Amino acid sequence: MKVEFGSAPVAEEVIKECLHRSEGYDLEGFLLGQGAIPARIMFVGEAPGATEIVEGRPFTGQAGKVLEEYLEKLGLTRQDIYISSAVRSRPFKDKVVAGAAIGVIPRISRSNRTPTKNEVLAHAAILDAEIEYVQPEVIVPMGNIGLHRLIGSHETISSLHGRAIEGPIQRLEDPEDPQSRYIFGERSYSIFPLYHPAAVIYNRSLQEVIERDLQALKHFLAAKNNS
Repeated sequence: MKVEFGSAPVAEEVIKECLHRSEGYDLEGFLLGQGAIPARIMFVGEAPGATEIVEGRPFTGQAGKVLEEYLEKLGLTRQDIYISSAVRSRPFKDKVVAGAAIGVIPRISRSNRTPTKNEVLAHAAILDAEIEYVQPEVIVPMGNIGLHRLIGSHETISSLHGRAIEGPIQRLEDPEDPQSRYIFGERSYSIFPLYHPAAVIYNRSLQEVIERDLQALKHFLAAKNNS
């Protein structure tokens, strides 16, 4: 089977509907996933940040460097996997920078933030379309946002990281219905949750845990290849 590299083709009407559902939220830019098509393994992150929106490629900032380390330890490259996210635009928050003189236009600082459940829902049809097109066998949600998008919010990364879960994932019941909610699809996937690459940047104590999780994922993928 021929493998290509790029973004999975998502129908224009699906993208338009997702952007329409995103109106009114503090989001900017737009970015599709990228990687091998088809791909046995899909990584699902949270949302693009400022660097990703500017460069037009997922995971290019600080977290991207950590993801490259993940892949190196797994014996993989970006050419072997598909990378996507729960939200396709950058969630941001603005804050007035203190210290401006009276009468001077205040400077605004814009930073990334965690997407809301409604923002994840607004972009859900795009991830559904990518998963259907890429046809992964193993999906690796990185962090709680990606995990909750796939299996619901009844569990957390801290309770499920580093082990495989077999089962269906959530998808929109009707992507053309603005009021559509999640249902579980019929297909079963291997879901292997990991801590988000950004987690270790802010909490170095997770380094050993993540190392063990990556080794467990590497062994799991090897066993799956041999089965």
